[in-house]
Amino acid sequence: GFFTRRGGASQGPYRSLNLSFTVGDLPERVAANRASVQQALKLEALASALQVHGRNYAIIGHSRQAEAEVPEVDILITRQAGVGLLIKQADCQAVMLYDPVRRIAANIHCGWRGQVQNILGEAVGLLREQCGCNPGDLYAVIGPGLGPCCAEFRHFQQEFPSHLWTYQVRPAYFDLWRLSRDQLAAAGLKPERVETVGVCTRCREEEFFSYRRDGTTGRQ
Repeated sequence: GFFTRRGGASQGPYRSLNLSFTVGDLPERVAANRASVQQALKLEALASALQVHGRNYAIIGHSRQAEAEVPEVDILITRQAGVGLLIKQADCQAVMLYDPVRRIAANIHCGWRGQVQNILGEAVGLLREQCGCNPGDLYAVIGPGLGPCCAEFRHFQQEFPSHLWTYQVRPAYFDLWRLSRDQLAAAGLKPERVETVGVCTRCREEEFFSYRRDGTTGRQ
């Protein structure tokens, strides 16, 4: 599931369903918000990580591993029923993968820095190598994030390798959703099994947190 910013206990720039402990919000409010998410999804536990725009991963084997955030990880994987994998984002994508054959789920924090490192290809490779998944069996969904309407990179020539410049939709604006779809396809997923929500977080102020728009803000 993808959550909006609505329905939580946080106030001010973090109003209201902020799920991050590291943006300046009161910890007790974040804890209450996470409890609401866990209850809504009927989960035994909710695992999360201190995301760093890298390619490291963690396999969550049981609910006790969800008690503290995993340090410096952007890919979470589990085969444990009842364990949720929380990705916090405010313009980056959360990309969910599921293998219905082996019943394994992964959730990836996928910002532009991760896309430059092909984090989605890395995640699919990990599912293949560590869990025995066939990429052709996987389903994926790309959640709300920075859309081509708002994904401006004025210094893209320094930020993106040249083979990604083709994702420009107009000068300095990029379609990061299409980039994720293409990277998943290159990793072996069938295009008809990849769904894009297609909602821009920066455009929808009342529904989503956006770092690009607000700077100091929460994370859905």
